[in-house]
Amino acid sequence: MKGIKGNRWRYFPGQKEVFPISRSKFGNFLNCKRCFYLDIVEGLKSPSMPGWPLNSATDEMLKNEFDIHRKNQTQHPSMSKNQKLEQVVPYQHKDINEWRENFKGFKVFDKDLNLDLKGAVDDVWIDQKTQELIIVDYKSTSKQELSEEKWLNDKYSEGFLKQMNFYAFLFEKAGFKIKTTFFYIVNALKKDRTFNNIMKFEDHLIEYKPSTNLIQSQLKEMKQIMDSHIVPKSDEECESCLFLNEGKNIITREIKNIPKTIKKLTSDIILLKNALDKTRSVTKRNKLEKEKKLQEDQLKYYQNL
Repeated sequence: MKGIKGNRWRYFPGQKEVFPISRSKFGNFLNCKRCFYLDIVEGLKSPSMPGWPLNSATDEMLKNEFDIHRKNQTQHPSMSKNQKLEQVVPYQHKDINEWRENFKGFKVFDKDLNLDLKGAVDDVWIDQKTQELIIVDYKSTSKQELSEEKWLNDKYSEGFLKQMNFYAFLFEKAGFKIKTTFFYIVNALKKDRTFNNIMKFEDHLIEYKPSTNLIQSQLKEMKQIMDSHIVPKSDEECESCLFLNEGKNIITREIKNIPKTIKKLTSDIILLKNALDKTRSVTKRNKLEKEKKLQEDQLKYYQNL
């Protein structure tokens, strides 16, 4: 059935088979429990989103750039400009490419919840002095002004911070010690510039101290909802829920008013017919004919509901 996932991608309450939960699915749970349940358990597909090819291209080039320094265990120029990163280089690990690959990512099995938790990171660095890891997320944007305070407090960054919290949680659960996280942001400059097939960027390193204390309890609550046979209530702040609920309300009101609407349209059509019989002006007759045709089409629509 269109719009419904196959059984392979759905969770069945109480199932014994291990089920994968990605960073994005966990983020969906935090945003709206109802939409999460409809997706994971009921199999309702969310509307597809457009890709971000320019952002993806930037990410790939940044990974290639940092991989050169990973191989040589040298500092990227952006690191050397930041005093907090004096002893930091890109982390060498045999699985680093898998950790960064979509649909694979860094994985941790939660035995108590019977869930495979995973998330694809953009990069991982290491403090050579303390052997602590730093999780890095690349971001591409184009803003007039970009500062650490504005970025971290922007409402559109909330999802990015939750994303970092989840990444840090996964690595800590796997036994790694996390020092901090950074957003490596490349900001495209456009003011007073022409294109000429060249985009110029300025880079920003914004530190974010992740918070992981609540994630295990949130995952436990998420699993309880997954194992329930009750669809959670709509979230008043969820745009998808508001859209769907208002759609239902519109249809309900429309169906309720169908008899009145049919009666009014029938009356209006009769009035238009009478007006046509009395009118000799070609221009006015054409206008009345169009209006009558429109009303007749609407009448057919409501009669067929």
